[in-house]
Amino acid sequence: MGRFSRLARWTAARFVPALRQTVRCSACGREKAGVVHMVAGPGVYLCNYCFEQAATQLAVRRPPPNAKRCRFCRQLRATDEVTTVGNVLLCADCLGVMDVILAGTKPDAGDATSALRPE
Repeated sequence: MGRFSRLARWTAARFVPALRQTVRCSACGREKAGVVHMVAGPGVYLCNYCFEQAATQLAVRRPPPNAKRCRFCRQLRATDEVTTVGNVLLCADCLGVMDVILAGTKPDAGDATSALRPE
């Protein structure tokens, strides 16, 4: 029934302009018509004004002078954010992505990586 009511609301909104939901910035509440750009994310909207404010509040991340380059993403990272496996240098972000990828696969009982991953 939830799917039907969603379909009914969508169909009615196409023909009755007052039923249309306006897109608003999740941070400041400005409507889409009142801004230059609106960026949509998963369940969130951000207008260009709030984006500019957030960009000025965050400091630009510059790698330290002794930074090392990750072999996967090729980004310069601080030495405490990287590790070496054999002769391969990996950053924590790439290890996190690899962990998500490996968690999505179902290893066989004889798989060598199954002993490394906790249940």
